[in-house]
Amino acid sequence: MRRNALIDEARQAFITRFGREPEAAGIAPGRVELLGNHTDYNEGYVLPAAIDRSVVVVGSAREAPQARVASLEREPAVSFDPARPEHDPDARWADYVKGVVHELNEAGASIGGFDAVIVSDLPVGAGVSSSAALEVATAQFLLTLYPHPIVGDRMGLAKLCQRAENDFVGAPTGLLDQFSSVFGRQGHALFLDCRTLEHRAHNLPADQARILIADTHVKHSLASGGGYRERRAQCEEAARWFAQQTGEPIKTLRDVRPEQVDNAPGLDPILLKRAHHVVYENLRVLMGVEALQGGNLGAFGEMLSNTHESCRTYFENSAPEVDALVEISQAHPGVYGAKLTGGGWGGCAVILHEPDVTESLSETLTREYRVRFGRDPGLLPTVAAQGAEGMRFE
Repeated sequence: MRRNALIDEARQAFITRFGREPEAAGIAPGRVELLGNHTDYNEGYVLPAAIDRSVVVVGSAREAPQARVASLEREPAVSFDPARPEHDPDARWADYVKGVVHELNEAGASIGGFDAVIVSDLPVGAGVSSSAALEVATAQFLLTLYPHPIVGDRMGLAKLCQRAENDFVGAPTGLLDQFSSVFGRQGHALFLDCRTLEHRAHNLPADQARILIADTHVKHSLASGGGYRERRAQCEEAARWFAQQTGEPIKTLRDVRPEQVDNAPGLDPILLKRAHHVVYENLRVLMGVEALQGGNLGAFGEMLSNTHESCRTYFENSAPEVDALVEISQAHPGVYGAKLTGGGWGGCAVILHEPDVTESLSETLTREYRVRFGRDPGLLPTVAAQGAEGMRFE
């Protein structure tokens, strides 16, 4: 089992680094956004799934009022005071850990000293939410070492990790990523209403549908990249325009109806394109839910492909490499649908396909992507997986 192997690897890395056995672990999966691209901060609907690729944080408490955190992917290790986490421009990756420590302290937890090692099999910057997985895994680890009642409030925990990313890291993300990592359920997609926080799981069985995540190796960063911030600001500006023009209590694009988008003379053409994507993407999520409830994976896959076309033409957050992966996939037998996943401007495509075509699909993607771009895509065969957990070692 992939999760157990990753925990064992992290445990051995901790012993090697610190010379003692770890006491606890937190593990949190990445996620793939199936439907609901950029709808979360517009208080709309999203339909993600947790995947069987994760971040593990293992470690132990220590008496000294100091945190020491090492990552197998980044050197050197970092040290900081857990009572007063501060930014270090030379180790920005540690802000995701420090932000969680800060928010746990704000929530009333008493986080003392600790040593920790981070191990991951999630690609960074590829749109599968490695940052949220790190936040959630850190929270699960720390709450196992230093218990606090918030560990029993899963939505509260997801929102705490979101605040860590918004306020400490400085990335204006919605709740989709942290929610997916916390609430993941094996063999299911997750529906979330980002306004009411109503959520439920919908069957996406591995014996009927597999998920292939195809990494372009074009990296993006939500904290430093301007595209995400610009799109969010454009969505907010469009919502204000509709509120002023209609006199209706429109707070976000969630409140705008399709007929209003279809008849919006005077709205800046760029803002209209952004609004068109978000408003119709919310509809696609609801239609996707209906398709899953009816067991119609063909119709569900069609929604994925329609979403990608909207991302490409209206939201303009795709990239040539992602478009190519989607195009190649859509032409392959046994593929239900394919789209960009994550913030965009690179990252990954998500491809929903029949279980018996994984090998041939992977070969085709590798061959044709290499011809077009001179390099191989990163391919991650995966399934809808279980969410985060914390554990103590015996």
